[in-house]
Amino acid sequence: MSIIYRYISYNFIQSFFIVLLIMSTLAWITQAIGYIGLFIDKEKTLIDFFKLTILMYPWVISILIPASLLIASVLSIDKMTKNSETVILDTSGISLLQKVYPYISITLLVTILHYTLSLYLAPWSMSHFRDNINEIRSDIISSSFKKNQFSTPNDDYTIYISEKNDSGNFIGIMIKDNNSDQITVTYTAKEARLISVQEQIILEMSDGIIFSENKYTNNINKISFGNYKMNLSNIFDFVESKYSKLNEKSLTELIEAISNEIDLNASSTQIMNETHSRIASPLYSFTFIFISLFYMHRNNNFRSINFKNFLYVGSIAFLLKLSGAILTNEIKKYDLYFMHYIIPISAISVYLTYLMLNNIKELRQINEII
Repeated sequence: MSIIYRYISYNFIQSFFIVLLIMSTLAWITQAIGYIGLFIDKEKTLIDFFKLTILMYPWVISILIPASLLIASVLSIDKMTKNSETVILDTSGISLLQKVYPYISITLLVTILHYTLSLYLAPWSMSHFRDNINEIRSDIISSSFKKNQFSTPNDDYTIYISEKNDSGNFIGIMIKDNNSDQITVTYTAKEARLISVQEQIILEMSDGIIFSENKYTNNINKISFGNYKMNLSNIFDFVESKYSKLNEKSLTELIEAISNEIDLNASSTQIMNETHSRIASPLYSFTFIFISLFYMHRNNNFRSINFKNFLYVGSIAFLLKLSGAILTNEIKKYDLYFMHYIIPISAISVYLTYLMLNNIKELRQINEII
């Protein structure tokens, strides 16, 4: 029996890692390609690009694990069916529970790996990825402020600086904001520096004046300031307005934020929902596997599996995952944390009940024969 288990397990594991590698690589390329322009602007090398964007890989893998398990199980069972191996297993008296045992045990191990990725490694890697991207963006903005040159990051803004000291701060700066149809605003300051506040690139100006000119009446208002901060996300198009912070926090950090009331720019309800959503997500690995096993092990004593079963497996898995995503999004602001578990646990419970009833049926048949 152990030989059969090893054979089924080997086929399943092999299919799983091949599918996961192909899908995750394609998804990683799709995500990474959006940052090529950023690296070109900063004149970074291909190695720098690879070293940074590879940090997205754990996050990509954590998303694709359930789907990879689903496809791998379908491929594995289909291969065994075409080779008449399932017929041999059935005629040898192996029960359904024994046939699905290798799939369930491997899925359990993969789910543990999934939890490690989604609860700790993926948030850590994405957090470091965002930090590095912010540093690059900050450097690009800083290098865009040319000494004794007028720069126009877009049609509405003009920037000029007189000097740039050794620390990278600006001496003598002027920014003209022509974004409004009625008013032209000009900012002047003796000194300015770039800072990062809550993942936003901020220009902090000190000892300056704001000139506000009405384009129709030519009236000019003047306001002096000691310190003024401008969000450069409004000027530089490649600076994203915000990042989601909760999905970059580990489970430990989320729990500490709840217990110690740490500010993560989100309410305690949102943090709790993120926590339970993160815990519930890996359960879809079992959900998808059980859907696959249910349909693919039905009436498969032939050379090929009914194509309808492929369609059923894919459609049901997609609809369940879509329903779970919609449900998770809808209850973000409500204390309905148990709702995150309803879909995966319901599907798991249904299949386990099916296994139990099928096992009882098989035992009765054996007793009748005896």
